[in-house]
Amino acid sequence: MDQAHDNSRMAGDGGLASFAKRVLIVALFAALAVAAWRLADLGLLLFGAVLIAIGLRRAACGIGKWTRIGPAGGLAVAVLVFLVALAAALSFFGTVAAGQFGELARQIPLGSKIALDWLRGQPYGPYILTQARGIAPADVTGMAGRAAAIIVQSTVTTAGYAILVFLVAIYLAAQPELYRRLLLRLVPPGRRAVAARLYEQTGQLLLRWLLGQFIVMLTIGILSGLGLWALGIEAPVALGLVGGLLTFIPYFGAVMAAVPATLVALTQSPLDAVWVIAMYAGVHFIEGNFITPLVQAEATALPPVLSLLSTVGFSILFGISAVLLATPLMLLVLVIVEILYVETILGAPPQHADILSAPERSGSC
Repeated sequence: MDQAHDNSRMAGDGGLASFAKRVLIVALFAALAVAAWRLADLGLLLFGAVLIAIGLRRAACGIGKWTRIGPAGGLAVAVLVFLVALAAALSFFGTVAAGQFGELARQIPLGSKIALDWLRGQPYGPYILTQARGIAPADVTGMAGRAAAIIVQSTVTTAGYAILVFLVAIYLAAQPELYRRLLLRLVPPGRRAVAARLYEQTGQLLLRWLLGQFIVMLTIGILSGLGLWALGIEAPVALGLVGGLLTFIPYFGAVMAAVPATLVALTQSPLDAVWVIAMYAGVHFIEGNFITPLVQAEATALPPVLSLLSTVGFSILFGISAVLLATPLMLLVLVIVEILYVETILGAPPQHADILSAPERSGSC
């Protein structure tokens, strides 16, 4: 009788211990989820550093093989070339484009004045302008001061984050195998083969997307700059540079790039503004139907609807800064779903078995 009572008590203690263990595990995962949510901005910075590191590593491997100085020397050369190119670009655009940006600062207010004059001639224009005049000048001055302070603070913060991301990218590109081993050690031994495959496919897919995006940005910048120059619009170099850089933002970047160019053209004539809008529409029609499909088809083949939804969804989840990384983040999600769910759980054969056509691992040379 006593033996049975002892066994029952031991079973109860074991059940209580098992329940406490489950509660601790749930609490741990909840704490990790809260920490991950609070550190979402840090995660975005780290993901951006990974993207840059992938590009730097590929450049280091190519330079190292070509010059026979190895990947470490190739990385040093790649970083040096990048810094020299950045300094040369800043020097060039500091002398050539700075004057054009100054011209933009003078021309855009004139374009705004023309737009206001047009608005006054519309049936609803006087009402809108009357409501706008109801704002006190002191409020406008205060709002302008706060806006200027926010812009300065955002610029300094962005520059600091950019330097941090670039430094982290250099460390990641210098020793990719070290961080690969550290990540795989966190995975149970029986699942490390799947984790390694996820690591390799993600690296290769992001590299292809990065190269494709660079080609698209360069092409759009050149085409828009040449188009503005051909139309006789002021500041074509600066506006072409802005157009190429904003192409990195899916969908919305094209609209954002056309706004300053249209305002500048409006100061010359309304017809010029119409031609600029038509030119941007034509350039992005060519980009969307020919350039991007040709460049990115072999790289990612991301469905357009997923690209659009990812831009909106990630901006809602993580803020407007996530728009810049929406497409690569969606590619990461697709690879995770494909490997961890479709192939591992459902047992489906690999859909893109040729992503890793080369025998070398991602990050190796």
